[in-house]
Amino acid sequence: MSHQSANDVLDVLIVGAGMAGLTAATQLYSKGFSVRVLERESVIGGRIRTDVVDGFRIDHGFQVYLTAYPNAQNVLDLDQLDLQTFSPGAVIWTGKKFTSVIDPLRRPSKIVNTIFSAVGSFRDKIKVLRLRRSTLAPSLNNLFIRSETTTDEKLQSLNFTPKFINSFFRPFFGGIFLESELRTSSRFFDFVFRMFTQGDGAVPSNGMAAIPEQLAAQLPEGVIFTNTEVKEIQPGELVNVHLSDGQLIICRSVIIAAPQQIAEDLTGHNILNNELGDYEVTSISYAAATSPVSDNILILNGSGNGIINHIVCMSDVASNYSSDNRSLVSVTILDNPLLSDEELSAQCLSELTTWYGSKVIDWKLIRVDRIKHALPKNPVMTINPEVPQPIQGVFLSGDYLATPSIEGAVTSGLATSTRVANFLTNESTVEIPIENTSFESRFIVKSDLETVALFHASESALENLQPPLSGFKIITSEPLSDGSIVEFEVGIAPFKIKWKAIHRDVDFSEGFTDVMSEGPMKYWVHRHEFRALSSNETEVHDQIWYAHHQGFRGIVSRLMFNRLTLKFLFSYRGTATRKTILKQKNT
Repeated sequence: MSHQSANDVLDVLIVGAGMAGLTAATQLYSKGFSVRVLERESVIGGRIRTDVVDGFRIDHGFQVYLTAYPNAQNVLDLDQLDLQTFSPGAVIWTGKKFTSVIDPLRRPSKIVNTIFSAVGSFRDKIKVLRLRRSTLAPSLNNLFIRSETTTDEKLQSLNFTPKFINSFFRPFFGGIFLESELRTSSRFFDFVFRMFTQGDGAVPSNGMAAIPEQLAAQLPEGVIFTNTEVKEIQPGELVNVHLSDGQLIICRSVIIAAPQQIAEDLTGHNILNNELGDYEVTSISYAAATSPVSDNILILNGSGNGIINHIVCMSDVASNYSSDNRSLVSVTILDNPLLSDEELSAQCLSELTTWYGSKVIDWKLIRVDRIKHALPKNPVMTINPEVPQPIQGVFLSGDYLATPSIEGAVTSGLATSTRVANFLTNESTVEIPIENTSFESRFIVKSDLETVALFHASESALENLQPPLSGFKIITSEPLSDGSIVEFEVGIAPFKIKWKAIHRDVDFSEGFTDVMSEGPMKYWVHRHEFRALSSNETEVHDQIWYAHHQGFRGIVSRLMFNRLTLKFLFSYRGTATRKTILKQKNT
């Protein structure tokens, strides 16, 4: 089947039908652009797949959706997915017995069991509550400007006992990060901990594949092509894309929403200057006559022995995972042991016999999934990704540019779609009016450039930078990206006004521009720039071009926004920026 009619020029070609690519596709299609999505595999979804085997729905490895994901819940219809939730917390095998750690604030009836569980001390349980509070207190963006270390080092710095770290944190978060040493960024740990605190782990009733399928259903027939591989991308005024089958697609822009290695192969550029690689994971699915737990909860191996990280009875979580009365048990092993499927299954059953007795011998092996590219090892770890663009007209997207998660893929897809839309409509550059009045401010912050830039990108920054009694109130605020919007009101009656601004020219290493689209001024263009003076010193440069209306409207705006009030405002912003960043560093 041909992907393009003669003389057609496609607006956007997307390479990869995972969550990032499908998110970008649906966003751009909804804005009226012509879109095609090419997927080299036989099914869509990237790492998210569900197969029906012997009457069971088997996901491509153990996966969960966190209902608190902020961007994902805005692009997905969660009610339609019919999400089935896990019980908050976990049951832990200590090597001798089972014990439980349950969130007492969400399951008050379990507080006694949790306090007296054999895992960790009473002080460990109190520290979990403190950790809970510390991840909920700041804005979501501010979690990503905290000083960064490994998860293991963070837990040790909080003085959790080694027993609690090894028996709970290591298997629980190791199963999420797909590495048991907990080398993963502490920022991502804070993010995931917050997501579990604010929401539930869940799976769609018909399997995880329902998530990408829902996005794909928003696109018309003939937009997505599977079993289609891109061989070469030739940039130019129009981009020529050569397929492995010899076909040529001519388009105005390309989004490579594929793993980092594929993106680097197609562009010929080292994108992030990081060490390439992905974590591996092995998942074993068994059919059991009865559930070993009869509960919708994760069972962790907290003994420190064996190859099993955790198990879960998926049919207890979502009954549709089994077509009959048999139970579907999923076993997760981190990495990829050098054993045959039969040897690996035999070792797992041997371990599980010490957990549940001889009944596990009768479990039937359904399938062994060895997933070599399960999660990127070195993602950017931000929820407001700066998207590199190695070639003009070619854009990148994927969770390796954000956080290694469904949320990261969706967030990256949203950010990339905005950049592409701006590129296609020539709206990526702000033109400054000729007739203008300008204001300029510079101040220095004793912190590194990344921290200062991320602070200004955070949801709470604008509110934190307003003087007391200014009457400032956020109405709507979208994560900072090209084309995102912020609406707020400022002032006191009778001079209370509404203001709407659009973010342009967003580059998290350099700055961004706010353009007033609705408000009291004739025009207002505010450029924020950040410049590293040293490893621990950053200059913040604000420049504003503005003009007032004539008449009464202009009188009001002149009272509120003149050079004297702007001088006071930016003096206050400099002080507030320094204090807030210092406080965040010490948190």
